[in-house]
Amino acid sequence: MDSSRSKYKVIISDCHLSAGKFFEGQLNPHEDFYFDDEMVEFFDHFSNGRYGNHPGPSAGTTGEPVDVELIINGDYFDYLNVPYQGEFEEAITEEIALYKTEAIIAGHPQVMMALRRFAALPGKKITYLIGNHDADLFFEKVRERITREWDPQGQYPSEKVKLIADQDRLLYEGGVEVRHGNQFEATNILNFEQPLLTNYLEKPVLNIPWGSFYVLKIINRLKWEREFIDKVRPIKVFVLFGMILDPWFTIRFVALSSFYFIKTRFTRSPKRRASWKVTMDILRQETKMFLDLEEEARMVLDEREDLKTVIFGHTHRPMNKIYPDGKQYINTGTWTKMINLDWRGLGQQFRRTFALVQIEGDTARCELRQWAGEHSPHKVYNG
Repeated sequence: MDSSRSKYKVIISDCHLSAGKFFEGQLNPHEDFYFDDEMVEFFDHFSNGRYGNHPGPSAGTTGEPVDVELIINGDYFDYLNVPYQGEFEEAITEEIALYKTEAIIAGHPQVMMALRRFAALPGKKITYLIGNHDADLFFEKVRERITREWDPQGQYPSEKVKLIADQDRLLYEGGVEVRHGNQFEATNILNFEQPLLTNYLEKPVLNIPWGSFYVLKIINRLKWEREFIDKVRPIKVFVLFGMILDPWFTIRFVALSSFYFIKTRFTRSPKRRASWKVTMDILRQETKMFLDLEEEARMVLDEREDLKTVIFGHTHRPMNKIYPDGKQYINTGTWTKMINLDWRGLGQQFRRTFALVQIEGDTARCELRQWAGEHSPHKVYNG
């Protein structure tokens, strides 16, 4: 593939930027992202050098700008980890969402500047898909605030920055499809047709899935006792081990989770929507031990002959699966700390993985890569 005229898609997800290491005058236990400097280097790398301009017609000259699209594939901002006036409010209005947006921007100023610097360069643009942790982007004023923060001229709408709130996927040349992946999990499905609830309440509130309520009201509460509770995958294995190693906490965790599920799935509230179908889907999926979305990816690949590669995030488990028929599933993993109890990747991990897609005409080459640092920017991810 001739890289001199290639276009590039750089895809990251699940970075979970919250309100920074310090928030409201104290150490913030809900911040999970600690790689601001590395992410600044990452953005700068993919907007300069070989990704800055194509080679010119003669030695030592530069040609046209290289087309690089930074695709933020959901859960880049983690609104569920930002309290509002000390509380994790489940009735999220536009006012609350804007407050949390300002907190995240203020918590990661160098990253915000790097994104604007990236978007300011010729041939570079940013596209953001919504995930289940950043559903606050359904509010237009939130999208406007972020767009103005990253657009080099502070403009909204922007030709350089697109925050997409009306669809859950992107399709590119070479048969590449990008989705966050939460729409395959009943606990975390977002309603793109009715993202806001407007009945019975004075102001519209987010129509968030049950999994978001669970994070706000149960997980964030228990993080004060076990700060790793939201970082363990799969949670079912954690419960099995916990019954032996930490029985009192584990019993409380299971009992509280079960009580909250019954309370919220079987009672009516103007703050949320619950249906029997979704409830049954949640219970059915809870019988699975591992969630890596591989079955779902293969299903999507089989639906369309022209689809060659699907790229998901959401699970926090990086994957690069190439099937005998040549089709491919990539999961971009996460830039946050994970405690993996799956024997396929046991232990604590910081992976900083991303997908790099090189497109030439109608052909795409897709790789899962791992950011290593300024002097050895990235390498092939080998598991």
